[in-house]
Amino acid sequence: MQVSITGRHVDLTDPLKDYVNDKLQHLKHSFDHVVDVHVVLSVEKFRQRCEINMQASGINIHARHETEDMYASIDGVIDKLNRQLKRYRSKLQRHQGQHGQRKGREIKVSHRVLDVAQERDELTEDFQPETVNHEHINAQPMSVDEAVMHLELDENQDVLFFTNQETDSLNALYRRSNGTLSWIEPEAQ
Repeated sequence: MQVSITGRHVDLTDPLKDYVNDKLQHLKHSFDHVVDVHVVLSVEKFRQRCEINMQASGINIHARHETEDMYASIDGVIDKLNRQLKRYRSKLQRHQGQHGQRKGREIKVSHRVLDVAQERDELTEDFQPETVNHEHINAQPMSVDEAVMHLELDENQDVLFFTNQETDSLNALYRRSNGTLSWIEPEAQ
């Protein structure tokens, strides 16, 4: 497991680094597929935050915790990660028992971010908003349960496109502003 620790407005002392590494080793004992871990410790006024981004078995897991004490923030984020990893491990065991091999096909999806906030009094018929960002996404075959798990594990990700294993169609799952998840799927005709 490769660990990198970054400090923002905080001195990264050896005891603090040792504390983080010690806590992460306990995490490794509960889930042995952790590959890469990036820890960001930051201080803003009285808020002391610990954020951890982790890559494990092809998934990205993100968690953060904020308190008035850095050591308490580290403990809090480790607890969150532990709960997420245990939930992931139990779902993984259930899915391996049910499915074995993945069925379905991978679909390529094009994702564009458009700039529609242009200053115009009237929009003409041929108006095309400017593309700010364009990326290609591979929609992996998975069940809805797996898609929910992936989105829950990565707090930074708001939308997940996947190929539904049951229907072999493109589906989307997105996080709403109130924290709930919405699932979009095409209706059968």
